[in-house]
Amino acid sequence: MLKIKNFILFLSILVLFSCDDISKMSDQLDKMKDMQSQILAQQGSILKSLSLLDKKVAGINTASKPDNKKNNKRKTPNPDFVHKIDVGNSVVLGNPDAKVTITKFTDFQ
Repeated sequence: MLKIKNFILFLSILVLFSCDDISKMSDQLDKMKDMQSQILAQQGSILKSLSLLDKKVAGINTASKPDNKKNNKRKTPNPDFVHKIDVGNSVVLGNPDAKVTITKFTDFQ
């Protein structure tokens, strides 16, 4: 009989402590739900800001795209063009009538 009373006492204490834990857990769950709703609201505002930025960037990209017709008129270098440089009284090494000439421009100051 004493064993049964001890067992019932143990169960009642266990139930009391577990009920206290359950109320604490429900309070914690309510706090977590509030925090989650705040986080979701912040995410919504961040997503709105990002979509506005995406629209602005898309507008900038379309405005700054060059016209392809204008770029086709650009001149390309002509490898057969000969640049004539007057050497004047400069020092010349090698054959002055060579097919390839290397010119060095320097400034002593």
